Amino acid sequence: MKIHVLNTGGTLGMVGKPLRPAKSAAELLEGITIPQGIEMTLEDLPVRQDSTNVMHRDRVEMARMITAAYEEHDAFLVLHGTDSLAETCAFLAMTFKQSLQKPVFVIGAQMTKDESGSDVPMQIANTMRVAMAFVRNCVVGVFNVCIGNVLDGSRVRKRNEADFDAFYTPGRHAVAKAWPHVKIMESARSKNEVLAVQGLRIDAGFEQHVATLVVSADTPPYVLMDMVRAGRIRGVILECKGAGNIPDRVWTAEELKDTESYSWIDAIQAATKAGIHIGIISPFDDGRVVLDRYELGTKAKAAGALSLESLTPAMGDTKFRMAIHMHPDKPERVQHFLSTSIVGELLGGFEDVDDPLAVA
Repeated sequence: MKIHVLNTGGTLGMVGKPLRPAKSAAELLEGITIPQGIEMTLEDLPVRQDSTNVMHRDRVEMARMITAAYEEHDAFLVLHGTDSLAETCAFLAMTFKQSLQKPVFVIGAQMTKDESGSDVPMQIANTMRVAMAFVRNCVVGVFNVCIGNVLDGSRVRKRNEADFDAFYTPGRHAVAKAWPHVKIMESARSKNEVLAVQGLRIDAGFEQHVATLVVSADTPPYVLMDMVRAGRIRGVILECKGAGNIPDRVWTAEELKDTESYSWIDAIQAATKAGIHIGIISPFDDGRVVLDRYELGTKAKAAGALSLESLTPAMGDTKFRMAIHMHPDKPERVQHFLSTSIVGELLGGFEDVDDPLAVA
């Protein structure tokens, strides 16, 4: 089996004392036991750095490197820093969409391979074992291997800074387990031969000028209004309360140090009129944004806000940027894209809106 290994940096990719980025993937994998039957191609991202600095344009380069090696390899392993690993998983999943008919693994580590008790050998060895099992059983998609859990890349999140068990998928069980033997769950996506013969496609367009704000009643709405007036931003994600509630309390001109009084709802309306897309995302692990449930949500929707449904922050950011790039002047098309589950990024199920016992 042939695995393409792409080294992008991060703690896993550091060696020596003092710690420095490995010169190459070959140096990084020195001394690591690789299961028999695997032939590796090693490649390095031109600029390897702390994952905090990784931008979407770097992820486009990762996608292009995977695409260039796609036909000659059975599986792909991206060595990555943990801090922005979830964003890279989301970006690759949404860039390739359903055209990806092979497994791609994005993994990180909390220690370097040279430190005593390091998780690096286990992470790499488990990933190789899982890769072999996934290829044999035709499992496809973007995944993160976290010690013994194989996680869906479209919903992966980091929850711990130092614990080896650093990643999880809110609202979603692991798609496989790697201890002691690889066990694949029914939820794993299987290879589609029709899509496979059409080849891998990249859909990597994204809007760069997007920001995320955490909104509470004490967050002054001029934070958004100033962006609107500056005229540079193209999209803003607001982390809300509840199922999509945005405060509507009016701040006075004196409080705002402005010439007029306004609320967050007014700021959303001003943004919408200026052609800026406003997305609402839940702060909760398994949260779903339902803007029609509460009055404050309906006010935000009437002002032009869009729902990011049950997307995780990493996928919400990625999908929102891509939607704006595709439909810059059509908010209804942006909403349709956000509300459509493409690679399983949205939580399943739906509400019975006709339930007679539900609160009106």
